[in-house]
Amino acid sequence: MKSIIIGAIATGCAAVSLGLAAPAHADLAPGNYHYRSTMANGIVTENLVRVTSCGPGCISIFNLTSNTDQGQAHIQGNQYVLDQFVPRGAFCPDGRPVDVLTRSTFNLDGTNGIYTLNGPNPCGTSGPVGETRFTFTPA
Repeated sequence: MKSIIIGAIATGCAAVSLGLAAPAHADLAPGNYHYRSTMANGIVTENLVRVTSCGPGCISIFNLTSNTDQGQAHIQGNQYVLDQFVPRGAFCPDGRPVDVLTRSTFNLDGTNGIYTLNGPNPCGTSGPVGETRFTFTPA
C-alpha cells in the first residue's frame, strides 16, 4: 500500500514534547529546546524551538531554525494538542505536495509526541499515512 509522507514539513513543525518534568500545574517550562523528529520513512531531522507560556494549560511554539510560528498547544485531557493547517505539508506517492491538516499530541511530562494527519488522506489513496515521532531536550 502506498502512503504519503507527512514528516518533511513536520521537521519544521515543532509540536512539542519536552524532555523536562512538568510543573505541578502541568504547564511545560518556557525555554529553548532541540526538537528531534523521526518520520515514518526513518528520516531524522533536528530543529531549535522556543517554548513560551500563553496562559494556564497553553504553550506557544516558535521554530527558531525556520523562523516560523508553530502555534499554540493546549491541554486536552492528559496531553497537549496542537492542530495546524500546513500548506504543501505532505507529499503524495506520486511526489506532488498537498495541503494538510495535522495534529501533534504529546505527554504533559514531555516524554514523547506524535505528529500525524488530522483528517482524510489528501492523496485519495488507501493505507497508512505514516506518523512522525518527536522529542524535545533542553538547549
